[in-house]
Amino acid sequence: MQIALAPMEGLVDNILRDVLTRVGGIDWCVTEFIRVNDRLLTPAYFHKLAPELLHGAHTAAGVPLRVQLLGSDPVCLAENAALACELGSQVIDLNFGCPAKTVNKSRGGAVLLKEPELLNQIVEHVRRACLPIFR
Repeated sequence: MQIALAPMEGLVDNILRDVLTRVGGIDWCVTEFIRVNDRLLTPAYFHKLAPELLHGAHTAAGVPLRVQLLGSDPVCLAENAALACELGSQVIDLNFGCPAKTVNKSRGGAVLLKEPELLNQIVEHVRRACLPIFR
């Protein structure tokens, strides 16, 4: 069994990830969602929200970090996922579960569960964009 430190916006930032992974018992952790709208984010933006990417995508305690992306544009999500992988993330977590009204209002999170074809397109695009990086 593995224990993951799940993301929660406004709570599980890099400081809390650092503290809790130093305590121990966590096998991997996930960033708070990184909102992807209509453009490729900069490496500096990823590093601001996930400074662990500067250290091999691991916390100071050596716990692997996974990057979570939130959005609904398959192409834009794929481009940003590829960048996150190039910056060191070994896993991309796609947020299809956040129930927050503010997230769902902007067509992200759990509201996407009502659009299975779009979900499929997102996963296909992200997978296609990231696989060559790991080969």
